[in-house]
Amino acid sequence: MVEATDVFRQLSFLLLIAVASHFLIKRFRQPTIIGEIAIGIVMGTTVAGFLLNRDNPACFPVAAQGCPAVFDQEIIAIFAALGSIFLLFLIGIESDFRELYTRRNLLVATGGVVFPWIAGFLLALYGIPDAYVPDPANRVPFAVFIGAILVATSTAIAAAILLEMGLLQTRVAKVIMGAAVIDDILGFLVLSIAIGTSRGSVDIWNLIVLVGTATVFILVGAWVGARYFGKLVTRVQATGGRLGLPFGGFMVAIAITFLYAAIAETIGLSAIIGAFVAGTMFAATPLKEDLRRGAERLGTIFTPAFFISMGLLVNFWTLNASLLLFGVILTVIAFFTKVLGCALPAKLYGMSRDEALSVGYGMTPRGEVGLIVAQTAFLGGIINTDLFSLIVIVLIVVSVMPAPFLKHYLARIRRTQPATLEAVGPTPGGGSP
Repeated sequence: MVEATDVFRQLSFLLLIAVASHFLIKRFRQPTIIGEIAIGIVMGTTVAGFLLNRDNPACFPVAAQGCPAVFDQEIIAIFAALGSIFLLFLIGIESDFRELYTRRNLLVATGGVVFPWIAGFLLALYGIPDAYVPDPANRVPFAVFIGAILVATSTAIAAAILLEMGLLQTRVAKVIMGAAVIDDILGFLVLSIAIGTSRGSVDIWNLIVLVGTATVFILVGAWVGARYFGKLVTRVQATGGRLGLPFGGFMVAIAITFLYAAIAETIGLSAIIGAFVAGTMFAATPLKEDLRRGAERLGTIFTPAFFISMGLLVNFWTLNASLLLFGVILTVIAFFTKVLGCALPAKLYGMSRDEALSVGYGMTPRGEVGLIVAQTAFLGGIINTDLFSLIVIVLIVVSVMPAPFLKHYLARIRRTQPATLEAVGPTPGGGSP
């Protein structure tokens, strides 16, 4: 049984080291999630676990139940679950379908999903030794998850670079951000399929039912929420404001988010999908900024726990030469399939070479959503500790690598094509400009 004092002590320590990691990593101009994952690696089996348990064969190199550890895994798991919920709610609330759905964005996002998923699926199906596959006789669910891990794009990393360069409202930025959001939606569908296949639903009919269920939940859930729940939250907020209760609407919005997360879990999807859908329903409401600020404050407390928990699960001591070779191959595939998958449709749809490459590099960082998919696969027993550790490292690498390339091509566009940096919104009817 977890003691309350343990919760308070570990949350206090977790927040302090998270802040320390933020200050340190910002000196290198990298996303804060990289620092949080690095802190987790240091506090987990790789460093702290080695120092605490190196003389105990039962606890090293793989930590067992009851072995000394810096963090209680049960406590961290609860914090991490809440962190992932608030993180996906924030991504959803920035995803107004009416502004982001254009033909160009859809094509770019589709290319960014199809290329990496097929390449990752084939590599996992034929290129990973049986020793690293939990069930070598049934590789399909395993391969589906490996492909799914490579699909999603991190909007946070690309947005930080665009914001830093003052280009967040430009045409290139709108394509990157719009396609990234659609990419995540498609990625959640792929994740839903992966979860279904891991539970034995691999025949065509069950696959159709699974995709249909995920699609209906995402589209209908967002529509019902925007039409009814959005109005409900707005009304509660207005009434509460008159009565001196300024946070009533926010509390109802978070309650609906947890409800959607529970429904998603019940129908066989992931709670994070429900949280994302809940966020989208408030994207077009007058309370969007208030809800975003409130969720950011909650996320500030709990989201670092999610990324630190990723690092805690990494164990460098279990890696070997053959697995590292696979990691190099996976990194190359993750990087180039995303760049090509997004840049080619952008170029075919009328963007210049520099613009198309900016879109490709802007879509390449995987970041938070890829880590969520990896954690889902790990907790579901689809990938083992060795492979999970390697995948987290690969996702970190492909999240950091594109930044200098994106900055380079954006700077080229600013010098050679200043007219293309004019902000351009979607045309009426959802078409691309």
